[in-house]
Amino acid sequence: MPTIIRRAELAQIALDAYLHAEGADRLWRGGAPACDVVDLMTDLLLLAKQRGHDPCSVINKVERHLQAETQEHC
Repeated sequence: MPTIIRRAELAQIALDAYLHAEGADRLWRGGAPACDVVDLMTDLLLLAKQRGHDPCSVINKVERHLQAETQEHC
């Protein structure tokens, strides 16, 4: 399994691809607007819903994974 650092790098690649596909010129340079991440996460939840998953259940599972991996609570 990739390290947390590698997983963040992969997430950056996914975000950059999403922004490029969306036609946005707002690639992250240093710090980035949190809204880009929120937009991608929202669209991923819409995809999950289209595929028959409950978005709220997905969010709950993500929160549990984040807590297990980083000991952070939302």
